[in-house]
Amino acid sequence: MRGPIRQPDPLLVILLLLAFLPRLIWPTLAEFKLDEATVVRRAMEIAWKGALPVAGVGSSIGMANLPLTLYLTAIPLRIWDDPVAAVIFIGLLNGLAVVACYALGKRYFDRATGWIAAFLFAVNPWAILLARKIWARTLPLLTVAFIAALLAFLVRRRQWALVGAWAALAALVGLQLEGIALIPVLVLSLLPFWKEVPLRPLAVGAVIFALALAPYGVHDALHGWPNLRQFWNFARAEEGHFSWDALRYAWILTGSAQIHSMAGVRFIEYLEGLPRLWWLNTGMMGLLALALIHAVLRLVRGTGEERRTFVVLLLCFAVPVALRSRAVESVRLHYLILVYPAVFLLVAALIHGGYRTLPLRYRPAARAVGVLLALLWGGWQLAVVGRLFWFMDRYPTTGGYGIPLKYPREAALEARRLAQGAEVVLLSNGAEPAYEESPAVFDALLFRHPHRLVDGRMSLLTPDAPRVVYIVGPVSPDGDGLGPVQQRLQRMAGVREERAVRMPDGWQYRLFVRERTDREDVLADLTRPAEPPRFANGVALLGYSLPQETTPGATLEVWLAWWVQVGPPPGSDYHFFVHLLDGEGHLRSQHDGAPFPTSAWHAGDLVLSRFTIPIPADLPAGLYEVRTGLYTYPEIQGVPVVDAVGNPAAGDVLLGTVAIR
Repeated sequence: MRGPIRQPDPLLVILLLLAFLPRLIWPTLAEFKLDEATVVRRAMEIAWKGALPVAGVGSSIGMANLPLTLYLTAIPLRIWDDPVAAVIFIGLLNGLAVVACYALGKRYFDRATGWIAAFLFAVNPWAILLARKIWARTLPLLTVAFIAALLAFLVRRRQWALVGAWAALAALVGLQLEGIALIPVLVLSLLPFWKEVPLRPLAVGAVIFALALAPYGVHDALHGWPNLRQFWNFARAEEGHFSWDALRYAWILTGSAQIHSMAGVRFIEYLEGLPRLWWLNTGMMGLLALALIHAVLRLVRGTGEERRTFVVLLLCFAVPVALRSRAVESVRLHYLILVYPAVFLLVAALIHGGYRTLPLRYRPAARAVGVLLALLWGGWQLAVVGRLFWFMDRYPTTGGYGIPLKYPREAALEARRLAQGAEVVLLSNGAEPAYEESPAVFDALLFRHPHRLVDGRMSLLTPDAPRVVYIVGPVSPDGDGLGPVQQRLQRMAGVREERAVRMPDGWQYRLFVRERTDREDVLADLTRPAEPPRFANGVALLGYSLPQETTPGATLEVWLAWWVQVGPPPGSDYHFFVHLLDGEGHLRSQHDGAPFPTSAWHAGDLVLSRFTIPIPADLPAGLYEVRTGLYTYPEIQGVPVVDAVGNPAAGDVLLGTVAIR
């Protein structure tokens, strides 16, 4: 005979909704800038190319992080090769962190303390925003695991839990270098009870920690210790100084203070859409201050178990703050994410501890007030987040939050549909995904589709193929620096424009399809030499555009159409130059650069490149020669023009003369 069906705990249901819904809803509104795109691209290499990196992405201090974030992100991307999969996966892990916070509070305090801590954690706007970032940082779920293992050893006297603390610590360091701050937390937590520390679990844990970090250390040693030296230079930097920023950010992370910075230049408009309840953040900061005092008092007056619990929580707050208080560079808010969930557990212990000190006759009224305050706080915090989500969808280019994943993802999906397996070419502000945002974003979004990245301010690539799709953008309402190349693209006879992906504030990603077997339309309006000059590296100059005259102080715009007859050897790097020379052959102005990265050249490519030569304001009137050529970089060795049999014939090509009026 079956027993009665147990009804779910309403509070637990509410907690689960608050933990997961804000972290999972509208995943395409997640941040997707250079850092996030770099993580996705490198995780894709693990998931789909079998890469096994031993070092991760770079850090703000110049050394590489460990690669655990990349391996973690590769898990969902192997299942679904879309950054949305990573957003959902990391959101789930961070939702679990809230549930784990509840379990931790319930186990080492009581059910009410666990619920209060988890509630504060669940609705916290900064916690929600950081929980949706593909850049995993230090996952609070692992911080909870570290604290839980440490408390299981110190409070519950489970000796082998110490191994779990070491393992969690290794994972935290593997995710992000900020995890190093928890190494002294472990040491200082054990120090007062050193006589109780068993050697075998301590040694096993230390070995696990060392083995987890060993591949990174061996790799660094084999390459001359660049990361260790960078860390040492950071630790002993003379410009290090005391800063209150770390402590200030630790307080800010308790609520929604300064969240308006995510709205960028339109932050006033963001603030105007919310009720003026920002003073609630001050109240929460005050509670944290009281909670720290309460924790210190419990260290003195509490039971043995209380003292051990509060030692760990206080250290988890104080050590990361103290280490970041010596600032060598500007301190960022996300550096202090290690204080989660300790701050919420400390505040919850204060609130429920204060409640239990009340006489019984006052407790019903206190509960009623507490529920009302919780509804006010939770509703306000969720309104702040909801307003931010709406605002970033409505104004995605304000410069604070960055263009959400939604818009470039839509452009990439549409480009892949239009391409029908053909190559996609991105024309944007830059071509280097290692340090330029738009190339990094689309390099990740198009990872499993043939694509190339072109600096649309300088060049227009036409591959040797009957079909190619172009993504141009993001394009501002006034066209910005992409205008000249975009206009060239639109004038080509074989090109048609498709539906643009428009953002509500006027920016857009424009999509074009080129279908044509020949490329005569690319060379239209250009001067075409009867015998195209050929360079020794396999590049031929098929045409150019040169104004007949200009004036001092103006800019001379020169277009070159160059054809890659033979693909360059691996590792080569060629730069172009366009020089303005006077009658005596003296250089008067120039534009040098790599209009299209050599590493991306394919045999058969036809490239239109735009060079802008500033004309000095004091340049005398007269006729001036314009010459062009190539050289290797960084050797600065000229690439000769060759004759029909491949012998060097000249060092550059004379395009013509221009009159300075």
